[in-house]
Amino acid sequence: MLPDWSLLEFFEFLSYVATVVGIPLAIFAYMMEEKKERLSEQEEIYDKLMDHYDDILARLFEHPDIDQHDAPINDPELRRRQKILYEMLVTLFERAFILLYGEKEPVYLRMWNSWEDYIKLWLTRPNFREYLPELMVGEDKKFVDYMAKLSGIALKS
Repeated sequence: MLPDWSLLEFFEFLSYVATVVGIPLAIFAYMMEEKKERLSEQEEIYDKLMDHYDDILARLFEHPDIDQHDAPINDPELRRRQKILYEMLVTLFERAFILLYGEKEPVYLRMWNSWEDYIKLWLTRPNFREYLPELMVGEDKKFVDYMAKLSGIALKS
């Protein structure tokens, strides 16, 4: 049985219902949208970093003459090109470090773990290690400290 309400009382009741149900629902919808946006931003960060890394690997594939990392390259022009490639790598690693290192969210942590694997891989290559002290000049201090710890090489920014 419906209560005997005036039109004004009925609309007042609806406004209470809207407040009690609508506000929490709006907050929930907002939080879900924010979560989707954060996930989208995380994916965009990772995709952009990976695109840059893929570009570097493509350059190595296109120029096998500089894709020699275990023995010194004698040709000065090839050494110059290899150094430029290493500069690109260090810049990319620094960007990944700044964006992802120390993040607590599992998605960011997983992304960082992948980048740390790439960094460790490159640190096993003698030619890259040889250039590392020179490449760290002017880089972010925390990144340089991280690279020094990981590589075992005394590095200065």
